[in-house]
Amino acid sequence: HTGNDVGQRGTKPVNTIIIVEWLVNVPLLIILAGHCALGRSLGEVSGPLLVSNAYIVIAWCAFFVVDNTLRWTLVAVSFAMYGWASVDMAKWGVYFLKEAPLGVHTRRLRPALCIGLIVIFGFYGGVFMWSMMGQMTSFQERAWYTAMNVGVKLSMSMAYRAIRAGSYHEMLVSLVLNQNVPFQRGEVSGGSLCRFYASDMEN
Repeated sequence: HTGNDVGQRGTKPVNTIIIVEWLVNVPLLIILAGHCALGRSLGEVSGPLLVSNAYIVIAWCAFFVVDNTLRWTLVAVSFAMYGWASVDMAKWGVYFLKEAPLGVHTRRLRPALCIGLIVIFGFYGGVFMWSMMGQMTSFQERAWYTAMNVGVKLSMSMAYRAIRAGSYHEMLVSLVLNQNVPFQRGEVSGGSLCRFYASDMEN
């Protein structure tokens, strides 16, 4: 696809395939950070999730709008929606720190995972704005997005690994101390890590 290049008053390719990838990956990352790591309900997570996908689509549409006023209105709306979703996501971390026992494992890493997502989404927004203003080529934009995609996936994977390792360690310590800890094959195999985090909040 080609869109309007504001800075060069011409057209340039729009990285639609990356937008499609975000529409798949962003909900997964939000569920991972909000539901699995912080124990928020799927209903609570669904609000920022849907808003995030909506502002991604709106921002993508802005590339194809000829009228400057309407284009920048769409951009402003998308950033306002990003701000709304970010505030809600930040609240998840605050609620977790208030509700989680002091001794729970990775107590600060889990909210940091959510805050990290907000920050990286902001960086994506910065690249988007730079591109909208015609300050980078389509290739440069795609290179930035690709590098950030790889970085955020690696970072989230490592952080989630640490959280999962903490869950296993806490469970094993509890077993050694002969506490009444439910031991289910599905949980030990890593098939339902969200149940680990829910049980952490109950202990």
